Amino acid sequence: MGRVKPPPWVRIPPSPPLNIYEIYIEVFSEEIISLEDFLVNLRDGRYGKFDVEEIRNFRFQLENNVQQSAFVKGGELGLFEDEIEEIIREKIEEIRKSFLEVFGWL
Repeated sequence: MGRVKPPPWVRIPPSPPLNIYEIYIEVFSEEIISLEDFLVNLRDGRYGKFDVEEIRNFRFQLENNVQQSAFVKGGELGLFEDEIEEIIREKIEEIRKSFLEVFGWL
């Protein structure tokens, strides 16, 4: 049985637009894409128009996710805290390098 169409007097509000992180997850779930390629597509408007603050918030969210997942995964692997912190530093440097290369700013 197909989807039931609502009667014409029922208004369905439009879905709120996705934030950049949600777009990144959606794109990444469909194809393996490097962060740098995603950022180039983002800069070129492939996913819509976003202001500097939204792009910076996306970077902050990526960096925060790196920290959280590194501590969880590092704990599972029995890594020492200083080893985990080094991994976090390296990953955040990679993220920032990609943003600098594509946008020219952090």
